[in-house]
Amino acid sequence: MNSLAVPGESSAMQQSQTKVISFVAGLVVGIAAYHAALIAGGKTTVNEAYLLEQEARLLELEGENAELTNELFSPRAVGGIVLNEADAPYDETADASALIRDARELAQAEDRFLMVTFGANWCLDCRTLHHHLTTEPVVDYTRDLFHFVNVDVGKLNQNRDAAARLGVSLDRGIPVAIIFDPDGNLLGTTNDGQLEPARYFSSKQILKFIRDIAERRMIVAPDAID
Repeated sequence: MNSLAVPGESSAMQQSQTKVISFVAGLVVGIAAYHAALIAGGKTTVNEAYLLEQEARLLELEGENAELTNELFSPRAVGGIVLNEADAPYDETADASALIRDARELAQAEDRFLMVTFGANWCLDCRTLHHHLTTEPVVDYTRDLFHFVNVDVGKLNQNRDAAARLGVSLDRGIPVAIIFDPDGNLLGTTNDGQLEPARYFSSKQILKFIRDIAERRMIVAPDAID
C-alpha cells in the first residue's frame, strides 16, 4: 500500500475531524443546556448528581473520540513498531484442530471470550496485530475477559481445513479472526478484512476493536468511527 499523502487529502481529513469533534461538542453543550432548562423550570425527573455524571461521561467520550479521530487522520509510518525477529507467535508445528478445541473448552470454563487468529510469521500485519494484543493497555483490559490463540496458515496452504470448518475465509488476506462469546457461541469473524491492514493500526485502535466485542458484541474495524 502507498503511504504517500494525496494532494488535498490532508485538508479533507482535517475538515472531517473538525466536523466529528464539533458534533460531539455540540451534543454535550445541547444536552447540558436542555437539562439546565428543565431544572430551572422545575420539570426535571432526574437528580442533579445524575446529570453531572452523564455530562462527565459525555465529556470523557468526546475526549476518546477526539484521540481516535486524531490517530485515524494523522500520518503514520507503516510498520512504526519494532518487532523482535526471534518472536514467532504462530506455531508452524501445532495441531490446529486440537489447539482450537482445547482453547474453546478453556475459554468456556473460564467464562471468557475467545479470539482465534489465523496468520503466519512471515506476515507483518499478523505479527503487528499480535504485538498490539500483548501491549500493556490491551492486556490490562483483556486479562480476565479474553483468551487468544494463533493458528498458522503457512503460505495460505496450511490449516485451511480448520479455518473452513469454522467458516473462516482467507480470501481477504490475513490476519483473519473468529470470535466466540463466553458461552462458546459464535460471535462473528473478520472475513471482510477488518484486521488485514493491522500494520496501520495503533494499540489504542486494537483496544477499541476488543472493547467493541466485549461491550457491544460487535465486530467493527479498528479504524471505524461510530
